[in-house]
Amino acid sequence: MRRRDFLAYGSASALLALYLQNQDAVAQKSSPGVVAAELHLEEIYEELIDGEVVFALAFRDPVTRIIRPPLRARQGDTVRIKLVNKTRVPRRFAITGVSAASSALIPAGRSATVRFTAPVGGSYIYHDNSQGAVGRVLGLHGPFVVLPKNGKTLAGSETPYSKARLTTAASAVFDALGKTARFPGDPWLPNLASRERIWLMSQIDPAINRAAEQNQAIDQYGLRNQFKPRYFTLNGLSGYDSSHDAATVPEGYVGEPCLVRTMNAGLNTHGPHIHGNHVFLLSDTLVDGKVAVNTNVLELDTWMLKAMDRKDILLPFERPQEIPLAAWPPREEPWPLLYPMHCHIEMSQTAGGGNYPQGIVTHWGLLGASREGA
Repeated sequence: MRRRDFLAYGSASALLALYLQNQDAVAQKSSPGVVAAELHLEEIYEELIDGEVVFALAFRDPVTRIIRPPLRARQGDTVRIKLVNKTRVPRRFAITGVSAASSALIPAGRSATVRFTAPVGGSYIYHDNSQGAVGRVLGLHGPFVVLPKNGKTLAGSETPYSKARLTTAASAVFDALGKTARFPGDPWLPNLASRERIWLMSQIDPAINRAAEQNQAIDQYGLRNQFKPRYFTLNGLSGYDSSHDAATVPEGYVGEPCLVRTMNAGLNTHGPHIHGNHVFLLSDTLVDGKVAVNTNVLELDTWMLKAMDRKDILLPFERPQEIPLAAWPPREEPWPLLYPMHCHIEMSQTAGGGNYPQGIVTHWGLLGASREGA
């Protein structure tokens, strides 16, 4: 690989941040009711948080050069994705929970186009499933977000879910935002990029990646027993990098709730844990790979993500409970107030078998008590 190509892959996170900041403008340029994308399946090299460089696979947008780019559509849109297989072996595209969004095997050096109707609003993972989990663990995965056609509650509050899927409990959460003493400020606003983040988790076992680089056969049925991850990623980053990535870190003022779409494209189970606020677990993954909006929305500081799980959480951006009302807003602590998010499964906090905390970790930031007072 040429050095300039390697550097381009290394800048993918910055490009993703730019994409998120401009996603509404991009959507407006699309043809009404039609979403077209092109993804190249490529063999790349990635530099990890401790400097180790590993062979990997990735879906790549050929125009922006973003690897594993988020794809977005609205329920009912016609989605057309051109796939170009630049790897050495046949690959197959799939989206978990969307049976129509799958391709036949695409031979090496060939292309194919997948066409389907965007399903109900929610969070999905696109990936290669030609050899079970092998392709996605090597890096062939990415997030697919579907916005609802009609996502309003009976009271008129915006939500990320189609009206037919909304539960009474989920509706009550969104109806309370910006209208109650506990949740002052604004309701959730779906058209602001700052009110949504994607946290896509995965793991890397350099030995498996090395075997793929050398074109050795990898037993898809024995992969889970062979897999010994040494690196743990959040949106493709770890440690310091994921903690300072604009596309990963939620930031806002009190009363500016943020939807976080948490997903796990790897093999290991994760337990994301957040400080400062409790979050509301809006949706959960069912055994058939589909996602349901919860009828009992729990308030949590830790939730479980098994392999291929997708769970949406709402970070309310409320006054942290450990700060008493008499001391609010803070007079000595400078803004922003920063609170960590890390995985409670301890090995995922390390890199290379011991470097801590260089795994799945980031933070969220309260910029002030209110935007008006900033």
